[in-house]
Amino acid sequence: MMNTELGSTSGAAPAGRRGFSLMELLVVIAIIGVLIALLLPAVQSAREAARRAQCTNNLKQLGLAMHHYESALGVFPPSYVGDPGASGTAFGVGFPDENRNTLPGFAWGMLLLPFAEQATLFASVNVDLPCWAPDNSTGARTTLSLFLCPSATGGDDPFALHRYSNGDAMAPNDGGPFAPEIVFSRSHYVTNAGINQPWGRSPAYSADFDVPEPIPGVPEPHRIDGPFYRNSRTRVASVRDGLSNTIFLGEKSSVLCDSTWVGVVPFSCTPPKPGWPSDPNSGGNLVGAHSGPDVRDHPDVIIHAPNHPFGHTDEMFAEHPGGANVLLGDGSVRFVKESIHPWTWVALSTRDRGEVISED
Repeated sequence: MMNTELGSTSGAAPAGRRGFSLMELLVVIAIIGVLIALLLPAVQSAREAARRAQCTNNLKQLGLAMHHYESALGVFPPSYVGDPGASGTAFGVGFPDENRNTLPGFAWGMLLLPFAEQATLFASVNVDLPCWAPDNSTGARTTLSLFLCPSATGGDDPFALHRYSNGDAMAPNDGGPFAPEIVFSRSHYVTNAGINQPWGRSPAYSADFDVPEPIPGVPEPHRIDGPFYRNSRTRVASVRDGLSNTIFLGEKSSVLCDSTWVGVVPFSCTPPKPGWPSDPNSGGNLVGAHSGPDVRDHPDVIIHAPNHPFGHTDEMFAEHPGGANVLLGDGSVRFVKESIHPWTWVALSTRDRGEVISED
């Protein structure tokens, strides 16, 4: 008999491959979502820790440059330089303004370049011309990561300076950009002027910020008591509160307003970015900040510690959660909590008032 079986045909056919049900897929997606929700804050925290570490390193490098400058010249660099007795017009800008800002206007960051491994860039700048001269525009527009905090979200690119047009350096308006445009590179770090604001002085007392200005009804004159202001010549011995107890530099994010390391132009101002409930300040605020309470603020006693919601363009402000990095005079960097006691912040901002610094 012929065997017609070519293979086994017995048994049931293989069952079809079973897929996931909709409910199972939804459960898996939900689990993945929970895991992402749990991991995302950790990832964001790690990224912010790295950004904050880079910001700390920037300030340490700037601190080293400041001490190299002091070793070479015997003083720390001023916030910016200018001849308050000069008058005239240069490259479309008249001077002085009401705060006695004139040429050349170069600021602390420009002065530090030879001591911060940027000697070539400094050599490209003609210091015999004003900082806003067209011949200096290439150097003035050069972006340097040394002056940029990675956490700042308001911009890293060079920006067009604004001017005030109401003739009042103590309460300047925002008159829009200079024409022709003056563009400077950005800085997220500024110098510390102390309690009082040198850019908020009356014209009669703006020629020399070392001269105290008497304010009617206020027992204490308007004295600039921080380490940095126009034409300051701060020595180590000048910081009688101690270098480790005195803030030299601090953060001011571009999310609040624009700041620069390049220089100060007469009639320039610092308008706040949209959404901030504050007013512009005049030129020196481009490179500096103060703690308050300015004698002109009494009896309101306005003290703006880091990240204060006042959003004043002359306060220190960072986008690190909970506070800001500051450079102390000894070259160390400290993270100052935004919850710091206001009078402790004031004490850290002065150079020679003899306050006792608490640890809160």
